[in-house]
Parts: sequence; structure tokens; C-alpha cells
Amino acid sequence: MNLFFLTVFAFISLGTDSGVAPEKQWDPCSLLTKSEIQAVQGHVPSHKIPSEQPAGSFRFTQCFYRTQEYTSSVSVAVGIPLATDNKRAGPRQYWQQQFHAQVKGAPGRKKKEPPKPIAGLGDEAFWVGDPISGALYVLKGEMFVRLSVGGPPDETQKINRARALASHILKRLPAIRSGKSG
Repeated sequence: MNLFFLTVFAFISLGTDSGVAPEKQWDPCSLLTKSEIQAVQGHVPSHKIPSEQPAGSFRFTQCFYRTQEYTSSVSVAVGIPLATDNKRAGPRQYWQQQFHAQVKGAPGRKKKEPPKPIAGLGDEAFWVGDPISGALYVLKGEMFVRLSVGGPPDETQKINRARALASHILKRLPAIRSGKSG
């Protein structure tokens, strides 16, 4: 009987321990509320669809907030460090490769629009793409967020709507520190 109570206590302790790996403590669909999406997109999400994509050196979770007007849906994805991340291959390093690498394109290839810096969000933010398939990327600490909003194909409006939602998301991201003291 005592072994049973010890086992139950151990499971309860694991579930409440603040030392548990950050990627185990979190739901990507908890980043936005229905009212926040309605205020920005004009439609209430009818479904929240969580998923996860393999990302190799980090965890990439996402939530698709589907609205009745499908074109007003919102997609949020977050790159989260793994508990075993050695700080050389996590989300922040991926960010550096994507937005700060000095890579020259192959001759004859069509050049893509460079990412547009977006001031005042997280540690750093960029808009990537075009009005139809663009996304806002925001780095905060050891994590990054990719946010894509549906709606009319006006890039400035999409950036503004994505910024508004990103401000809510950044308040809810778990604090994951880099290993640096400070």
C-alpha cells in the first residue's frame, strides 16, 4: 500500500515540478482567446486544431484557429527548445540562420523579397512573404513564433493584424531562459 502512495506522489510531483522540460508544459492553442481573434479578424474561431511538425533540433508546435469564414483563420506556430537542447541547434540558432545568414543565391535564380524588419515586437521580428502567403516571425528569448493571418490581401493590414495578435501571444509564452546569466 505504501508503494502505491509513493508512486502516486511521484507522478503528482512530476506534474507540478517547475523543473519539468518546458516543451512538456504547454498547449499552443492557449496563446490566443476567441475574443482576441474576433477583435482582430472579425470572426470567432469555431475550432482550435493543435499539431506538431518535426523540426530536428527543436520542437515546432502549432495551432490553427479555424473560423467559419475560412479565409479569416489564424495559424500560430512556436519553435520551442528541447530539454536536451545544447544551445547550439535550438530555435534561436535556427532564427539566426534564417534571418541573419549571409547566403548568396545561385546565379539565375529569382530573388525573393528580403524579410521586412518589424520594430517593437519581442527581441526581433520580421514579415516574410507577400500579402497572400506572408507570415510574421517574432523571436523572444529562446523561442520564436510564426503567425499567419487570413483576410484581404493587403500586406500592411495583414502585418498590423498579425502584430496585434502577436502582442497577446508574447504575453503568454512560457519564460525559457538561454543558459546565459544576467
